[in-house]
Amino acid sequence: MPRVESIFRVNLPLKAVWSFMSDRNEVGCLFPGCKGVKILDHLDAIWNVRVTFGPFAKIVNLRTHTTVFKEFEQLSWIGSGDNIHMSGDVMLKKIADDETEVTYHLEGHVTGHFAALQDIVVAEKLREVKKKFIKNIKEELEWQIVEDEEKRK
Repeated sequence: MPRVESIFRVNLPLKAVWSFMSDRNEVGCLFPGCKGVKILDHLDAIWNVRVTFGPFAKIVNLRTHTTVFKEFEQLSWIGSGDNIHMSGDVMLKKIADDETEVTYHLEGHVTGHFAALQDIVVAEKLREVKKKFIKNIKEELEWQIVEDEEKRK
C-alpha cells in the first residue's frame, strides 16, 4: 500500500495543535475534496470526499474509525468506502513551549473499478493530497497565531 509522510513545525503550543488536529470537523474541512464530515461517535465518522484519478471523479463516503487516541501525542485511523482503503496517523511532539512538530502519514489502496491502477498512480495521488492537506493545515494553524497575537494587543 503506497504511503506518504510529512514532518513540519508550527509555532503554537502542543495543546493548541492537539485541540485542532483532534477535531474531525475542523481537520475534515481542510482535506482536499472533502464535502463534509458526519461524526457518528467519539471514534467513528463518515467523510464525504470527492476523489479524482486523472479524468475520473467520484464522490466517496469514507467510513473512518479512530484506532489510536493518545491525548497530546498520537491519532491514528483507518477508513474505507467505494473500493478505497486508507489509513493514517498524526503524531505530535513538543519542541518548545510555543513550537510543535507534526508528523503526518497517509496510506491508500484502491480495489474494484480502479484496481487496474498501478500503485505508482495511487502513490502520486497520495503525494498530491498530502501536499494540499498539509498546506491547508499549516495555513489554518498560522492564521490562529495571527489571531492570538491580535487578541493580545
